[in-house]
Amino acid sequence: MLHLRPRSLDRTPVSMAGVVPDALADKSLAEIERIDLWQGNRQVPLAELFDVAGDPADLVIRIEGDCSSAHDLAADMQQGELHVVGYVGRHAGQGMRGGLLSISGDAGDWLGAAMRGGRIDVTGDAGNHVGGSLPAAKVGMRGGQIVVHGNCGTHAGERMRRGWITVVGDCGEWAGYQMRAGTLMVLGQCGPRVGSGMRRGTIALLGTAPTLLPTFRYACDFAPQALTLMLRDLAEQGLDVSSTSASYSLFNGDLLEGGRGELLVLLDPLS
Repeated sequence: MLHLRPRSLDRTPVSMAGVVPDALADKSLAEIERIDLWQGNRQVPLAELFDVAGDPADLVIRIEGDCSSAHDLAADMQQGELHVVGYVGRHAGQGMRGGLLSISGDAGDWLGAAMRGGRIDVTGDAGNHVGGSLPAAKVGMRGGQIVVHGNCGTHAGERMRRGWITVVGDCGEWAGYQMRAGTLMVLGQCGPRVGSGMRRGTIALLGTAPTLLPTFRYACDFAPQALTLMLRDLAEQGLDVSSTSASYSLFNGDLLEGGRGELLVLLDPLS
């Protein structure tokens, strides 16, 4: 396992792009220490910002310390594991294609943006645009799984096309904005304008649901088997899901975009 510990990080943003297990597995510690990172508008060697120890050959990296000014952690990672004990900055897990990113702390905006595969697990809160699309991009998350154990900001699942996002806590407004496909689950309270502009996909509200937009139409009450299986999977992962088999009210929408999206509201909220 490769160990990194911040030594001189301040508020100046640092891009950690390229510091991923699959890229460092065949490098020596000396080579890793010489990797250039962008800190603000200048490049500095990694050893100037982090203490480096261990062995990267097993495709596991562990970072301990406050990395709130470090951005792009695990960006474009394809395999391996990256564990962070502390806060992380923006764009963590952006474009991930595989592997595991675990964060024992809070994460900044655009967590898992444009993600294609792998898994992200955050024990704390996350910012805006979880699994969302990058500025000017037509689609957001296209695969993989994101679990936020705390709360998240606005626009979670924005333009997502595939994948699975679970927010255990509360979720801000505009959740599932212009969603194409995939599944977004919110176990806590969800903010207003959920599902606005969604074309397809499933949004499951297991906690307190807001007043739905008038462009969603009630369809029926039923117990979806697929959602039951997904909740059982979350329970096996250690999440506190008090009921895995329940009934939901199904609403179709957004009618302005064809009305093929599914918005499920739990009839007996977990909260």
